[in-house]
Amino acid sequence: MRLPSPALRGTVLSRFRRQVPGRRLLPYLAATALVSMAAHAGGNNNIPQPRAWSVPPGKATLLATYYEIVDANCRPLKAPAVRILSRPALGTLTVSSDVGLADNPSRCANIKVPVTQVYYQAGMQPGQDTFSWEVHFQSRNLGTQRIQGAVAVTPGAR
Repeated sequence: MRLPSPALRGTVLSRFRRQVPGRRLLPYLAATALVSMAAHAGGNNNIPQPRAWSVPPGKATLLATYYEIVDANCRPLKAPAVRILSRPALGTLTVSSDVGLADNPSRCANIKVPVTQVYYQAGMQPGQDTFSWEVHFQSRNLGTQRIQGAVAVTPGAR
């Protein structure tokens, strides 16, 4: 490859230097924007995350709240979709949409965001109950999470 003349070389190299960092930063900034999206219960995995709760018979309990917010400008995104994979035997699992307040990142605290919530309504029979659900985030970094849950339905639980 033939280099340009010394008079042109400075122009070509300065143009190249100006363009390359921008080209290198563009994917980085896009990735940063995706990484900086915060979600309650973050992590990108198809490996189920086990969680456990204790619930009194006949009571409803909020198990999880999910939302996404762009960290850079505190802009809320659509609430993540939740799909129940396996249903409990001793109670019922319910998914609802609502509006809640962001708590993460801290500078975006108390901003209203669309949320998806997962509730467990315990039956009257005591025992162990298991179930699972899947959360679909818009962020590719968060992706889809699978959650496995277990509830101990016991009298005297809070």
